[in-house]
Formats: sequence, structure tokens, C-alpha cells
Amino acid sequence: MPFLFWIAVALIAAGIHLARHKDQRGTAAVSKVLLMYWLGIAIGISSVFGAAFHVFDAKETAEGIGFVPWNPTGTGAFQFENAMGDLAIGVTGLLCFWIRDVKFWLAVILFAAIQFWGDAYGHIYQMVEYDNHEPDNSGIVLWLDILNPAILILLYVLMRRGGRSGETAAA
Repeated sequence: MPFLFWIAVALIAAGIHLARHKDQRGTAAVSKVLLMYWLGIAIGISSVFGAAFHVFDAKETAEGIGFVPWNPTGTGAFQFENAMGDLAIGVTGLLCFWIRDVKFWLAVILFAAIQFWGDAYGHIYQMVEYDNHEPDNSGIVLWLDILNPAILILLYVLMRRGGRSGETAAA
């Protein structure tokens, strides 16, 4: 799954960053580095790729989610709208590499939580109401829609729990 690939890349990148910056230790500093890479790669890059799938491979993506039959004005229009949401969260996630303000990061986390938990609700509704158990509806995508915001919130809380050090720790 491409989503798991981007999570692995984010964790590896954060590990390399922390190995090169041995001065960044402690819960707040490490959480800030992990959060930056999770926002930028696991959320940012993976959501940009998700948007590309919804735009450039819309029919097969819709079928993988269980949204069939395919038609350009119904399912196709939905795919494009979903792609724009993915693109928006992807771009804001990527911006966290350049905008290292914790308040901006909190806004991105809130955006991601609303987006992904809303998506999770939709997947669960499709499972219960329409018995939709397609892999991209009830599989890893559902679990990542639930877990990603929780991980972001946890990392943010751990970063902030360090007090002002979470705000000033260089990432």
C-alpha cells in the first residue's frame, strides 16, 4: 500500500534527522521532529499522491472503494471533488516543512482530523448501510483514516507538554 510506504519514509526521514541532530533530545524535541515529518510526508506527500489517483485513475480508484457503477458525471465528479480535498490537505501538510509555527501545525492537524475522521465515518457508513467491504473502503485506508489524526494529536500534545521548549526546539 502506498500509504504505508509514505509512513515508513516519514519515520526513516525523522530517524535520520534525529541521528544528525543529537542536540534534539527530550520528548518535546523528538515529538516535534516526528510531527514535522508525519505532517510533511505521511500526510502531505501521501495525500498529494492520493489526489493524483482520484484524478488520473478515477475509475479504478472508485471501483477499489466500491463506488460503482462508474459514470463520469456522478462517480467521476465525486472523485475529482475528493481529489481536491486530498490535494488541499497534502499541500498544507507539505507546507509544515517551511512553516514551522506550532499554531499553523495545529490548524493542519485540525484540518486532517476533520478530513480523515469524516472519511472514516463515510467508510463505516458504507460498510454498515451498503455492505461495502471493498479493500479501499474497509481495509487499511479506513484504519489510517482513524489512526493518522490520533497520531498527529498525540505528537502535538507531547510536543506542547514540554512547555515552551516544544515551541522553540529547532526541527
